[in-house]
Amino acid sequence: MNGLVNWAAISELSHPAGKASPMNSDPAKMWGAVAHMYNKMAQLEREYTQNQLDALIITKEDTVLDVGCGPGRLSVPIAGMAKSVTSLDVSQQMLEKCQENAAAAGVSNLTTRLLNWDDVKPGENIEKHDIVIASRTTALADLIKLNALANKYVFILCWAKNPSLKHVHDALFYGVDDALRPIPPMNRLLGYNVNFNLLYDMGVNPNVKIVADGFHCDYESREAAYNDLRTLHPVPEDREKVFRKNVDEWLTDLPGGGVSFRRETETYVMWWKPGKLEL
Repeated sequence: MNGLVNWAAISELSHPAGKASPMNSDPAKMWGAVAHMYNKMAQLEREYTQNQLDALIITKEDTVLDVGCGPGRLSVPIAGMAKSVTSLDVSQQMLEKCQENAAAAGVSNLTTRLLNWDDVKPGENIEKHDIVIASRTTALADLIKLNALANKYVFILCWAKNPSLKHVHDALFYGVDDALRPIPPMNRLLGYNVNFNLLYDMGVNPNVKIVADGFHCDYESREAAYNDLRTLHPVPEDREKVFRKNVDEWLTDLPGGGVSFRRETETYVMWWKPGKLEL
């Protein structure tokens, strides 16, 4: 259904089709190369991830499809809330991290599925699930396909403001890796408002909740913080001082000793009941 504003065209500005990038040419390779880093960042985000889980409507009778599951940041805890979880990703390395995290958590009702989102055919190679979740994934550009995979609810999640995961990660390694450059701030005109209005114009009534998000870990010493955060990205020996200076910017001393690393941001959780979407 056409609205007063062409939100589909605006959405294309956020998700330009055909843009040349490593992800478009070989997404499995690109995501596989960062699986370790994403797994570590998911661990740092665990405290705040609970806010997103609390916003989901899931029962013990529900089957859940997590699209672009990565290392299972959402899939693994959701398995404790649902009947079963199918964790879908294009990267075998990401799925291996997801399986490792599920095993560590004692989860037995999670199944991984290796498949490129572009190749997903609802009802053919992926069956419908009660709940479909897509968090920080290219699948957010295809609301119609997500809608076609769900029986009860579709949930989409992404950053509501700066910093994003990449902002947080890269800030630790500017000057350490010359390939990293400061990322432009998020354009609020192309935020969650685009998908919200696009869904509204297609005939559904989306809900949205903004929740606190962030990355946090307490360490017994600054040295312990350096050693842990260094695992996120290679640090050449001659750039060690630069790395430590970057990390120090985000460390605060704890009253009882030790230090705390914390970067806070916000995430949106948007959901709707699936139905016929009118273009």
